[in-house]
Order: sequence, then C-alpha cells, then structure tokens
Amino acid sequence: MISPRLSRENIVAVAIEMADEEGLASVTLRGIAARLAVHVTSLYNHVPTKEAVLEEMTAALLAEAKLPTGPVTWQDWVREFAAGMRALGRKHPGAFEAFHYGPAKGECAAVPFESGFAAFRSAGFDAASTYGAVKATVVAVLGHVLEDTVPARNRKVARTDVSGLPIERFPNVHSVNRVAGKTDTFAYLVEALIAGFAATKKGRARRKAVSN
Repeated sequence: MISPRLSRENIVAVAIEMADEEGLASVTLRGIAARLAVHVTSLYNHVPTKEAVLEEMTAALLAEAKLPTGPVTWQDWVREFAAGMRALGRKHPGAFEAFHYGPAKGECAAVPFESGFAAFRSAGFDAASTYGAVKATVVAVLGHVLEDTVPARNRKVARTDVSGLPIERFPNVHSVNRVAGKTDTFAYLVEALIAGFAATKKGRARRKAVSN
C-alpha cells in the first residue's frame, strides 16, 4: 500500500506498480497523479517529466535487485549480475521494460558496475576489455530478460509456431524446436559470455606476446 504522503519515492513506487499491472505505456504523470489522488501539477517538484519518472524507476529497480556490490571474481560478477537482473524481471515484468529507455544514473546505480570493473581489472583485463565485457554482459542480460518478460506483459506465451514449415525442408528447425521449451537459454548465455571473455583475454595475451 502506497503512503498518501507525496514524495519522489512514492511517485516512483506508484509508477512501478502501474507498469507491473498495466504495462509501461500506462505510466503517465496524469495516471500517477490519479492514483495518488493529487493534481498532476503537484508532481512537478518531484518528477518534472515522464522521462524523469522512467529514470527514477530504473534507479529504484537497480537498488531493489540483488546485484554484486563488493569484491568478487569476474566470473561470479557475471553470474550474480545475470541472476539478480533475471529475478528482478520476474518480479517486475512490466516495470523492467524501463531499462529499454536508458541506463540508470547516480551513485547507487554505479555501485554494481564499479564492482564489475574492479573484478575484471584485478584479473588482468585491460580497460578496453573490461568495458567491453561489462557492456556485453549488461546488453545480453537485459535483452534476454526483456524477452523473458514478454509473456507477462502481453498475457500470452510468446512461442514461434513452426508447424506450418515442411519437415523435409526444415528438419533441424523441427528437431531443435522440440527441445526449445526445455532449454535454459539464459544459463547457456551466461556461461557462453564467461567462456568468451576468458578466450578473448587469452587471445589478446598471445597476440601481445607475439608482437613483443
């Protein structure tokens, strides 16, 4: 239950609640004001635009997520970041879409990324590789979680129907489709990222050794 006291925190909480119930498109300043039983102009001192609301939503969601924030290996950082964002998406399938509109800002949002950068740098990744690995992890994980939340947002299962494709022409499509619903592609993605980062680091080290 949202407190009747008007504050930025309550406005953001209502916005997240609305997004989870009705989808992110339902989040408007007028809609938020109606739920809080105040005039829309009362919101402007706290959140002047819808874009500001979306920015505050992503910051609040990141603060709620159980993301790595301290010393950790880079492999565990990737796994923990992925697990935290996946859990967040399952809890807030509608509000999670706010991440599609831009990154969160501020110190609280930066804490898990500082942890990630430190993890990669301490393992010998250079600055460019560190940025690339963290950025790739964020983009891949957000993309997968956004896809995972489609059924919850649309209230239907998003599955590709291949029944109309002739099996003699598309035998592999039919074969793979039979295991599609039983495969945890998210776990596969996370481990593929880790293996790829490790391989890339070794490859760069070999090329550097040869050039020297």
